Amino acid sequence: MAKKKKDKGFADLTQDIDLDKFRVSVQGAFFDVPDPRVKTRCVYPAWFMFLVILSGYLAGCNTIADIVHFAELREAWFANLVGLEIPAPSYNTFWWFLTRVHPTAFKALITKWFQQLDKELKDQLLVIDGKRLRGISDSDHVSHIVELFAAESRLIIAQEKVPDKASERKALPSLLDSVDVKDAIVTMDALYAHIADVEAVLKRGADYIVGIKGNQGNLEAEVRNFFEQAHSAAYEDVAVTRTSRVEKGHGRIEERTVCVTNDLAWLPQKEQWHLQSLIEVRSERDISGKTERSIRYYGSSRQGTADQFALWIREHWAVESMHYVMDVVFEEDASLGDSGSSAENMSLIRRLAGNIIHMYDPDRGVANARRCATHEPNYLRGLLGKVFVK
Repeated sequence: MAKKKKDKGFADLTQDIDLDKFRVSVQGAFFDVPDPRVKTRCVYPAWFMFLVILSGYLAGCNTIADIVHFAELREAWFANLVGLEIPAPSYNTFWWFLTRVHPTAFKALITKWFQQLDKELKDQLLVIDGKRLRGISDSDHVSHIVELFAAESRLIIAQEKVPDKASERKALPSLLDSVDVKDAIVTMDALYAHIADVEAVLKRGADYIVGIKGNQGNLEAEVRNFFEQAHSAAYEDVAVTRTSRVEKGHGRIEERTVCVTNDLAWLPQKEQWHLQSLIEVRSERDISGKTERSIRYYGSSRQGTADQFALWIREHWAVESMHYVMDVVFEEDASLGDSGSSAENMSLIRRLAGNIIHMYDPDRGVANARRCATHEPNYLRGLLGKVFVK
């Protein structure tokens, strides 16, 4: 029987950490965090509350009730970690904290802890995408969060909560200002196919890739007409590059063909939209003998080949895998908390927990990492140490 390979990543994260440095760092991280609670009545400082909540999400908790139970079971462990004998907070204490603390406090921490990304964004794909919080949405009240997602590193850099999908565009400026996006490529769906939105990206020194649909006058018609004529002529004497890829899996076969042109002298909207490339993606999917076909169009301020745009557009959809993790692993769609700032705060901490795992144990997977943190307290301590002990 072959000997099982040693898990070096797990071993590294279960090593002892400098608890003195950890305690100073975790308290210092919350030194200037606004706390709306009456301090003379607070048994639990903000840094302790946040540490327990973050630890809970890292260790498999998905609700406030889960976190309460986790805090009770790990009461002695937390006392050793922070050097204070503090009893586990009650449900109401967690609820009031998450409800009343303004989300800007948690956003500032995410920016601070992941600010090293600023130096790594050249040519990296940043995805702007919205997600509905289904657990707190109904026919009369719909809540969305809009995220800035670094596709290569699989990290959420920033997020904003908006009342509905139609309001997603309002979050764009603040998301773009949350990090220096200079030299990055920002990808957006057709909701952002507005001149003001693409200029907001260009103004900050980045390039854009945006979906093109029928919401901008004749632009889609011009683009469709070009690619249909090129397709009909079998692309002879047409200034395009093309690439195709076939993927098989989960009972389906899908072929995607990407066609790109950088010759846009014929396009009336070229200057107005600052366009350098137009992209067509033809997809044919066979699922259990049933064939589905689709054609999508994109525009970009960056020149590139079909191979480059095939990669960039594919990377854009990596954000959907993150949404899958939020819904399946963290059970976000089942979360019903919507009092005060609780929904946004909890969504921020879920994403922060996911970020920590992706940064410090990227090969394990979020679900497996949370199981490790549940069953091995030293692994959880190691993850927290990576964040707080520099």
